[in-house]
Amino acid sequence: MADQPLLRLTDINRHYGAIQALKGASFEIRHGEIMGLVGENGAGKSTMVKIIGGFDTGFTGEYFYDGEIRQFSGPTAAEQSGIAIAQQELSLIPTMSVAENIFLAGDGVPQVASKGYLARKAKPFLEEVGLGHINPLRATNRLSVGEQHLVEVARLIAHNPQVLILDEPTAALGETDSIRILDMVGRLKERGKSVIYVSHRMDEIFKICDRITVLRDGESQEARAAKDMDVNSLVELMLGFELGDMYPERKTIKRTEPVLKVRDLWPDGILEPINFDIYTGEILGLAGQLGSGTSEILGAMAGSTKSRGGSLHFQGKEFLPSRPKDAIRRGIAYCSEDRKYDGLFLGRPIMENMSAPALEKISKNGILNGARERALATENAVKFTVDPKRLPQEAGVLSGGNQQKVALGKWLSIAPKVILVNEPTRGVDVGARAEIYQILRELADHGAAIVVASTDIQEITNLPDRIISFYRGVQIGELALEDMTSANILEMITDPFHEAGIAVSEKES
Repeated sequence: MADQPLLRLTDINRHYGAIQALKGASFEIRHGEIMGLVGENGAGKSTMVKIIGGFDTGFTGEYFYDGEIRQFSGPTAAEQSGIAIAQQELSLIPTMSVAENIFLAGDGVPQVASKGYLARKAKPFLEEVGLGHINPLRATNRLSVGEQHLVEVARLIAHNPQVLILDEPTAALGETDSIRILDMVGRLKERGKSVIYVSHRMDEIFKICDRITVLRDGESQEARAAKDMDVNSLVELMLGFELGDMYPERKTIKRTEPVLKVRDLWPDGILEPINFDIYTGEILGLAGQLGSGTSEILGAMAGSTKSRGGSLHFQGKEFLPSRPKDAIRRGIAYCSEDRKYDGLFLGRPIMENMSAPALEKISKNGILNGARERALATENAVKFTVDPKRLPQEAGVLSGGNQQKVALGKWLSIAPKVILVNEPTRGVDVGARAEIYQILRELADHGAAIVVASTDIQEITNLPDRIISFYRGVQIGELALEDMTSANILEMITDPFHEAGIAVSEKES
């Protein structure tokens, strides 16, 4: 019985106008199994998840659940049958308590209950997701982002689902919170729950999944045991061809005079001033967990985050940008971690996005030169492997990977000397990741100085030429290329004062 599918979809087709998102795709998951669902952006993962969770009913094909053919009328009907989805965007009410969020809706919710009763009732579900230490009456907005994701899962578990879909649960999380999520998934499996785990993070997929289903261009590949695959074979299955090395080769950097010096910079959210140098031709990594201060540091250098003091020494001048325009005019580009919030104009054409930082260059007396704009946007689109034919389209229709390329590529319009990038590949598929890494390396090779902040441990280990680490708002230390191992970096960003320590065997692995 354990080998029989609990959930099975066969020959699933879904059209959105002229676009066919799924083409005869199949998917199944067994009792007590963790099934990874992977694929590039636009491969059909979101559509498959929506169909399984009852959000999309306009498909054709067969849907079997618990031995019966099903056709759910909506997500509520699916959840009542035991299929729940924790989406990437949280659905919690921040000002309500943890307990109130857990019992906000659904069957079995008491119509009248005291706060104490809700707290006692919520406790077992919090313990199940590893939050037994949290006061159920605490306001949800006082928790970390990772803890809020766990509360979201606790809310779903309270309805006793048999199948739980986790859609990119760690995309916005640091290493510590990500480990909590993975531990929680393991506990759910031990209880006999079936988990569909959707993620771009290959290391997580191999850590927790029993089998892996790949979607490619809307078509499903046969599910394979995770133990029979490695990252290279999985990537090849996702792309249909060999990717080669994910990260470009790093060369010895000649560090003479810094192109930019950060001196006594003290952004809001940092416990003490920071100092470091940036050199031409290198990719400098700022390593730290969420909340460590790396985001605030890049923001202060770009003039988008307030700072209590300090200065940047750049091109023979000392200054502290008070607004983004101050940095942009000096040739300092900044790509934030949230491309949809402040990285792109999603409702505007891609061409306008690509040329936005350089309006002074493509206009005269306030009048835009259309031919100059098209030439500039086309040139930079090609450099970032964005199809120039799509320039008239809205940026919002692009996949996550292509949106990130536009968010980065637009800065080429100002010919930047320094490029600041926060979370360069968050929510980006493996193929686009490799392209972005290669482009960043090429920009460095052509003389740009690049500063990357990332909470992805694989990325921060393999992309930069040098690392500066941060822990809870404090600058900890620096690692040269020869010392940059995942274990060394993890120790510096999670336990720099040796409160817990990392096993010697782990360091040597």
